[in-house]
Amino acid sequence: MTESGEALLAKIQHERKVELAFEEHRFYDVRRWKIAEKVDKSVFHGINITKQADGTKKYELFEIQKRDFVAPAHYLLPIPRYEIQKNDLLEQNPGYDK
Repeated sequence: MTESGEALLAKIQHERKVELAFEEHRFYDVRRWKIAEKVDKSVFHGINITKQADGTKKYELFEIQKRDFVAPAHYLLPIPRYEIQKNDLLEQNPGYDK
């Protein structure tokens, strides 16, 4: 059976996450899909892998960074200052200083 609706979208999102993992698409995908407050609001971890004397490997998680996503302000990028200076009618996006 072919997926549709939310199930299809979830499969597409997972496929892009896996296939484009190291190609810097994820940042823009989660904002376009408006799921950043679910997936980017957490603690990000790294892993230390050490080889033990007996040849086995030991895996230890460590905290890299705590991230807080503030919706809706973080869904927008700041408008460059030089663009605002060129047009007095242009206003900075919410959450960024003028």
